[in-house]
Amino acid sequence: MTQALPRAVSASSLRLERAAFVRRARARIFRGRQHAAAVLATVAVTLLGAIAFPQRETLVVAEGGASVYHTVFPGELAALPGMDPAALRAARSFEGEGLAGFGLPATRTVGIAVDGREFTVATTAATIAGALAEAGVWLGPRDRVLLNGVVATLSTPLEGVRLPAAVGHGSDAPRVTVERARRFVVFIDALRLEVQSPAASVAELVADLGLVVREADLVAPAPETPLVAGMTVRLAPARTVNVILDGQAQALYTRAATVSEVLSLLELGGAEVVELSHDPAEYLPAGATLVVGTLRTVREEVLEPLPPSIIVEEDPALPRGQVRLFAGQPGEVRIVYEATYRNGNLERREAVSHAVTRAPVATRQVIGTLDAPASPVLHSPEYTGPYRKKVTVWATWYNASHGPWVQGDPNYGKTATGVIVKRGICAVDPEFIPLGTRFVVPGYGLCVAADVGGGIKGWKVDLGFPEDAGPNPWRTGNVDIYLLD
Repeated sequence: MTQALPRAVSASSLRLERAAFVRRARARIFRGRQHAAAVLATVAVTLLGAIAFPQRETLVVAEGGASVYHTVFPGELAALPGMDPAALRAARSFEGEGLAGFGLPATRTVGIAVDGREFTVATTAATIAGALAEAGVWLGPRDRVLLNGVVATLSTPLEGVRLPAAVGHGSDAPRVTVERARRFVVFIDALRLEVQSPAASVAELVADLGLVVREADLVAPAPETPLVAGMTVRLAPARTVNVILDGQAQALYTRAATVSEVLSLLELGGAEVVELSHDPAEYLPAGATLVVGTLRTVREEVLEPLPPSIIVEEDPALPRGQVRLFAGQPGEVRIVYEATYRNGNLERREAVSHAVTRAPVATRQVIGTLDAPASPVLHSPEYTGPYRKKVTVWATWYNASHGPWVQGDPNYGKTATGVIVKRGICAVDPEFIPLGTRFVVPGYGLCVAADVGGGIKGWKVDLGFPEDAGPNPWRTGNVDIYLLD
């Protein structure tokens, strides 16, 4: 019994070891089968994926060039390096046998300022409208947009259009500014308007309304005043009123409403209103015509010539009957008139003062008293009597119109000695025939040397005629004249 016990224990141990070995062997076999199944499953899935989702080449064309990517799923394009989501959203694609193509438009950075907030967006939009839409900015009907500080429209291109550079805008990226419209109350005369405008000042609001403000128009507050939402602006355009003042028509552009207010604008100079087409308190509508007549008294100063006086002297050294004239010079007098005008027409004019501004020089008439010896006698139809000397001269003719003065002038027709040219007054060269000398011209008659002329030099005489003597009262040529003095 004692010897059999070890054999029993040994057999039991062997059975236990055999059972453990069998279990280990079975576990190894199971794990091997699982690994093989996993490998087979992986291979199957890979084969099925390759069949269901075959790998393909994708051609991507962008602004920087073209690239080829190997992809399995179309959604993998967004995860490819260098892909711009904004450009990918606007991409245009094509697909072919094993090849997909995408054209990516160029993106640009646009700065946007709206409602006091500034930000940038990357966009493929070509116009302001597209950029604002991608940024989620919507415009009201009266909002205003500016591109680089210049007023633009929603259809304005972000690039390719020439705009003046905005002050302080140094970036190359386009900058879009949105100016929101605000509500204002505008009174035009008594008309009340509620308007919306993005204007920043009163002047911009008036321009936005399409109104033109002229100098006489009322604008309150002043045009340069900054606008605040809810502000009230008052406009009172002036009107054109026609005024006929003393027969002279004029147009007034004014805010004056009544006749009295219009009269206060006229330059009446203290004149008394004696004629008025409307009652002073009456309202004058635009285009009305107001007739005004005045009575005014004014002082007028004029300068007039002062003719020289004539002094008669005797000279015993001159033969009796001979006269010499020494021409004087006219003076000048300032006369002040008091004139009354009614409706612009002269009614009365009266001189109230005279002042000599330049004294005249008197004309001297020297008469000879020396008794001369007996002289020869002339017998002619024009004269019969003694004469002193006979000479041959070149005789021409003239009248008052040949002088330097125009008709109506106080000096018209006056000769060098102050007398008026007429028949019997002749021009001579005083070096040959002294002024005041009397002589007889056959066919003309008695003549007095009382004038001179620029063309009368030497033995020449110019015979005076009245203007009604005809166009050619004397035949120019040589003639014998008889000097009486």
